Formats: sequence, structure tokens, C-alpha cells
Amino acid sequence: MKFPRKGRTAAAVLAISSLVLAACGSSSTSSTSSNKSASATSTTSKTLTPVTVAYIPLSLFEPLFIAMHDGYFTQHGIAVHLTVVPSGQSATTLAATNKVQVVLGGFSAGMFNAINQGLDFKVVGSMAEEAPGTPANGLVVASSLASKVTNAGGLKGMKIAVSGGAGSTGAYLVSQALAPYHLTLKDVTLVNLAFPEMESALKSGAVAAAYPPAPFLGAIIKDNVGKLLTGAPVGVAATGVIYGGAFAKTKTAQEFFDALVEASKQLQGNNTDSALNLGIVAAATGQKLSLLESEPPNVFSPDLAPPTKTLQSMQKVFLANHNLDYSSLIPASKYIDSTFSTNAGK
Repeated sequence: MKFPRKGRTAAAVLAISSLVLAACGSSSTSSTSSNKSASATSTTSKTLTPVTVAYIPLSLFEPLFIAMHDGYFTQHGIAVHLTVVPSGQSATTLAATNKVQVVLGGFSAGMFNAINQGLDFKVVGSMAEEAPGTPANGLVVASSLASKVTNAGGLKGMKIAVSGGAGSTGAYLVSQALAPYHLTLKDVTLVNLAFPEMESALKSGAVAAAYPPAPFLGAIIKDNVGKLLTGAPVGVAATGVIYGGAFAKTKTAQEFFDALVEASKQLQGNNTDSALNLGIVAAATGQKLSLLESEPPNVFSPDLAPPTKTLQSMQKVFLANHNLDYSSLIPASKYIDSTFSTNAGK
């Protein structure tokens, strides 16, 4: 089964981070934005404010790559320096201590625990979100069980593979699949497996189900190893933009977000599938163009507003599953700042 480009979607799970990081290692790279306008190209690097961005080289963060390629950061007086990290959670401490200014990554129980511990950072925006159409992420049951398990409710008491374990985005997505059947994460056993390992685990019977993203989801179905039970909830954005507290207080913080929003507005509708944009993403991430063409497309909010509803829902699930070091819901106002998306372009 090949995912059609026009049905391509994206969610807040890190689709192929394990493969990309294996190729990239933990090395850091730096880059400044290219520029299409004559006025911006005349700006020298001496006048640009450096901003270090910790990120994972995945198409989920397409606005970053478009903003760099099209010169939006340069036009806003910013020189972007990129550093690859294994996860957004691992970089929150870097942002809180101003070793990096911006993090583009996923949300997790670890992030909420860091907030509770007083680390100084804010979630200021969203990145790719799940949209209608062919699922970018989904719950699959092993083909050997498909005749007996026809929906997520049939997985009670069984093992489900998720990348990152009980406090991960995958765990949250599993909880959403179980909820309509009045089940919670306590009713299943989560097994921490990397995405590339899920197909063999389903085939061998080590797990009954798994929650992989594209392209692993498509491969599992194509190889008849698993059957899709349900896709990720539409509108879920489990990746986003995090600012260190010190950086959030600077004028450059709004300029940086403005550049991201300008790029996001270039990715609405069919533009996200354009050959030019796919080529930019392929060059920026090291992913093969053919792979990007086969995946569901990324969908972004035009203003990249923080996914407050999803974040609070995730926190409730992690609290109920005892993945957090605290027992009361942290108010959204303590860790989410929507002023940057509200003021973008003003």
C-alpha cells in the first residue's frame, strides 16, 4: 500500500527520527538563511542576531526549512544556527539555560516534569498536525489477530508497541484510540520499541499491536504484517516550538516567530506538496525525495498557534497514568505563551 500524495497528513509523532539520527549522529550544523530579495542579500552577517535552534531533521518542521531557504529569517535580522538533538525533551534543559534559544520537537511526560521542576521555557507554537485523509500515524493490530481484534477495544490486556514508552506521544495517541471503548493505558501493556523494530515484533507475536507513523505504518500494512484499526485524531499537533525563557523576553523572539509564520503561510493547501518545497525539505533533512513523496503531507496551522487543547489533554493522560512527578494539572498559562502567534505579522 502506498500513501497517495494528495492524502498525505502529519501528526505530532517523530516519524523517522531513529533513521535520520543514525545517519546524522549527534553532530551540530550551522546555517544562515538564504535570501531571495536584493535588499535582504545586502544585509551583512555582522548585523544579524544569531539564534541557535535545536531540532530533529524531519519534515514535521517544514516551516523552519522554508523560512531558511526563502530568506525570511535574514529579512528579520536573524542568523539561524542549527544543532541536531535526539528529541525535543532532551533539549528543554538547553533552552532553559539559554544554551540554545529555540527547540523544535515533540511533547512528552518528561517535558511536563521539567515544567513542574521550574525549568524556564515556554511552548509558543505548533508544528505539523494530523489532518483528514490517509493517516500519518495509526494503531495497527498484528494480522494474526485481526480476525479477533476488530477495534482498539479488543486490545484489553495485550501488549502495544510505542516509541518512547509510557510517557511518550505514542502512549498519548494509544490512550485516545482506547478511550471510545472506555479503556485507559492501565488496561494494556506498553512496550517501548523504536519504529523500525515494530514490524518484526508484530510478525513474531512479541506485541499484539503497535502505533507507528509513516513510512513504517505503510510498510506494515503493505507487508500484511498488521491491519489498521484507527488513525491518529484529526487536529492533534504533538510537536511544536519551544522558547527558552531568556530568549522569549527579547525582540528577536517575535521576529523569529514571524519568519516561521511567513513560511507556514506558503505551505497551505497544495503548496505543501509542491516539488519545490519537497526538494527544500529533502535537502534540509537528508531524506530521499521519493520517501517524502510517498508519505502523507504535513499540515500546519497558518499562525502556528500553540496546541493548547492537545497539550492539556496529554497532561491529563500522563497524570492519570502516573507518568508525572506531580498530581495536579499545571495551568496552560504557566507553560504556554500564545502571544507570539497572536502578534505574528503585526
